[in-house]
Amino acid sequence: MRIEIKNLCKSFRGNAVLKNLNLSIPEGKISVIVGGSGSGKSVLLKHLTGLIRPDSGQIFVGERDITHLSEASLYPLRQRIAMIFQSGGLLGSLTVGENVALGLIEHKLAPRDKIPEIVKEKLALVKLEGKENEMPGNLSGGMRKRVSIARALTLYPELILYDEPTAGLDPPMSETIDDLILKLARDIKVTTVMVTHDLTSVFKLADTVNMLHEGEIIVSSSPDEFKNSKNQIVQSFIRREYHSAAVMIL
Repeated sequence: MRIEIKNLCKSFRGNAVLKNLNLSIPEGKISVIVGGSGSGKSVLLKHLTGLIRPDSGQIFVGERDITHLSEASLYPLRQRIAMIFQSGGLLGSLTVGENVALGLIEHKLAPRDKIPEIVKEKLALVKLEGKENEMPGNLSGGMRKRVSIARALTLYPELILYDEPTAGLDPPMSETIDDLILKLARDIKVTTVMVTHDLTSVFKLADTVNMLHEGEIIVSSSPDEFKNSKNQIVQSFIRREYHSAAVMIL
């Protein structure tokens, strides 16, 4: 699923967050969006599913401009897109298995008697075999994120959006999540868009790094080109994030 964003603008209470933003997201690749806190990364991500509507500009998902679609018209599109929120977004009152099955039931994607088998299969993909009856509150942060990915996979998405997938995780669990994202992108050829500030994840996963600054994409390049960019804003961002990571480890 290819995405093309043209001249996207969005303001909140007179504060311009996105300013004539242009971005191409190629099909079947991992595109990473980086930027400082409050730069609008998550706002941009939510535009891709119609959760936030732009003030102006266009967002083409495939060949279709989604910016003026009704909720009813967006519904079938959203069935093809999975969004992994920073918190994981699991329902605490449901078991792991019930959480994973939610999309299957809501969208009537499988007969009831087939759902346990599909849930088991998706949990196996994220290495959580046998956790169907666990409650989310009993799981670690990394496990909850893996459950949310398993739930997303039940929809057989063509596009997966990740919002800070390794936030709050220790380095070993962050590496586990990164490995899972990479495996899914390669194995099922899904288009992946990830918002993160974790430079380890950026340089490990990205096919393309896109830096958002003051409402615009100022750099769109390969990880190596990004790392060696002469752009002072990029270098300042890299130094700051590496310093922050070092402080957290200490």
